[in-house]
Amino acid sequence: MFRKSVVVLVIFLLVPLSNYFDVYGQSEFDSDEMGLQMPMIIMNPTSGQPGTEIEIKVTNLASTPENIDPRIEFFVYLPFLSAIGSNVPNNCAGQSCFALYSFDEVGENKFAPKTITFTLFSTTNPKPIVEEGWMNSVCDLKINGKTIERYGNTCMDKDQPPGDYEIKFGWGIQRSDLYDVRKTLTFTVTEKIMILEEKLQDEEEFVIEQFLEGLISELEFEERLAELGYDPQETRKVKALIGKLEHQEGYQTPLRGPIKIQGTDFEITYAIAGGVINQIIPDTEAQSLMVQIDSISNGTLVIKLPREAIDAKFGEEDDDFFVLIDGWESDFDETRTGVERTLTIEYPEGTEEIEIIGTYVIPEFGGIAVLILMVSLFSVIFVSRNKLGFYSKI
Repeated sequence: MFRKSVVVLVIFLLVPLSNYFDVYGQSEFDSDEMGLQMPMIIMNPTSGQPGTEIEIKVTNLASTPENIDPRIEFFVYLPFLSAIGSNVPNNCAGQSCFALYSFDEVGENKFAPKTITFTLFSTTNPKPIVEEGWMNSVCDLKINGKTIERYGNTCMDKDQPPGDYEIKFGWGIQRSDLYDVRKTLTFTVTEKIMILEEKLQDEEEFVIEQFLEGLISELEFEERLAELGYDPQETRKVKALIGKLEHQEGYQTPLRGPIKIQGTDFEITYAIAGGVINQIIPDTEAQSLMVQIDSISNGTLVIKLPREAIDAKFGEEDDDFFVLIDGWESDFDETRTGVERTLTIEYPEGTEEIEIIGTYVIPEFGGIAVLILMVSLFSVIFVSRNKLGFYSKI
């Protein structure tokens, strides 16, 4: 009797254990038999060349049966990255995949619609940009707009090879080799065709065009640029680029002088491409002229320097000028005559100051100071004579 009871107990215990191994420790996995249904899946487009953006919408996933393995997830297999010799960190039986609905979502039956977006790899994709410490590219895999996988420079290193790619969908058990693919969509990557697309006008170009055509006033132009995030200095640079600064009116690129040396009567003749001269200031301590500019791009300044305004001499012989671009020594070309010296200076985009150093420069307010001194001397002489005449009469 005791032996019979033991046999019955063992049989009774074996029933739930077999169920446990069938469900939670199974060696085979049939999601259909387990009652796991498939959602509606729509992919758009179904073909395209490298650089094509793909969107996959997954909706209407039914609730899962009770008492299923808590590790079950709904997976998507993407073969695109493997084809260029790389792979994502998570993979399903050697294939690139990711969990679209995690085991937590499956366990709680949270099956909200999801949209997957990514762009095929292409050497003509835009360069990745760094935002908040992350390198973001158009190829990054996103679910409902949230990035779950970043590809960085891989996005533009290679072109997606042409061919048919199978995107697979199915159920699987997390951290195991048990996956059951239930649906496959085919995307055809076509040969890359280089198309020169017409560049669309952005808002800045539209505002500039309106201003140049006289459709908006200068004040409206400045206000519109300010709305686009331009500060006053940036607005001035845009005006310089389109030839709308005060002293640019009537001139065509390259812009030409003359412009006065600040505080003197000397005028400098110049031609400049890629920027505009704001002012030229003499520095008597450094024996130099400081040419302050707004540069829009890499450019060239050709400037004629009257020897009476600035010169470089070693005794009676001409010496070389010394040119600094924003404090850095720069090469230049020069031609000379008896009355002036002409320098041709190339400068990079962003340059703010070009300093030309010689051995003599006219002082600021030099001519006016001499005139004031002469007037003062004549005044003193005149007053002194009047005083002497007055005292002689006493």
